Amino acid sequence: MWRRGSYEIVGDWIRPASLSVLDLIEDATGSPLDGRRLLDVATGTGAVAIEAARRGATVVGVDLTDELLEIAERRAAEAGVNVRFELGDFDQLDDVLADEDFDVITSAFGVIFAPDPAATLDHLEQRIVEQGLIGVTGWDAEGALVPSESMLELLPERPPMLDMSTWTTAIAELCVGRSVEVAAARERELMVAFPSVEDAADQLERWAGGWTQLLETFDALQLGDEARVLFREHLAAFSADTDDGIELRLDYHASVLRRVG
Repeated sequence: MWRRGSYEIVGDWIRPASLSVLDLIEDATGSPLDGRRLLDVATGTGAVAIEAARRGATVVGVDLTDELLEIAERRAAEAGVNVRFELGDFDQLDDVLADEDFDVITSAFGVIFAPDPAATLDHLEQRIVEQGLIGVTGWDAEGALVPSESMLELLPERPPMLDMSTWTTAIAELCVGRSVEVAAARERELMVAFPSVEDAADQLERWAGGWTQLLETFDALQLGDEARVLFREHLAAFSADTDDGIELRLDYHASVLRRVG
């Protein structure tokens, strides 16, 4: 999915939401990131990792897509910051990080796609120092970027869907029985400008790999036209008119976990 479309484009759309996790971490600690060791998991094109380095952190960014890491390395060089980027999966951190641990771990719209959230959180716990923080951003389970029920009902067999609430509204439940607890949580929204709802739908289909794959599935079933009508209706429900077109509201959650034992 991450090699489809262009996460370089999509990542720039959502960059303000991604960076909000750093602000929430600094708010939770009452101190800047300067001097902290930070691991950015599923770093993508490096937005969070680069900004953390700008704020004085010593940063490692890990991602499983080498094409995205090439962009991240280029952007870090252009920004004049030093970030160590490693190719790897967030469920196999031992393969790339040896025995390193960190004061802060971040994952902006990354670990929310983990097929086994409990196992992934276990891996992150092993890498964070006591009283260290794990910051995660995730899309709202009923927001614009999650397929609507009306779209999914078109399919003859409902595909397995990740439960976005696991890392957002239900994140406290994910922490039960572990050495981490919720230190801070915020519900937020990001407004992204497009010329029209139709343009937003077309761009999401072209550049956002998940939507590309889903709509290709509808096409293969000869349901593409009907699915695209429902897709536009879905986006319209989260859109507001502006003088220059529309703004699409992307609801998301930012959470910070603290390791307490």
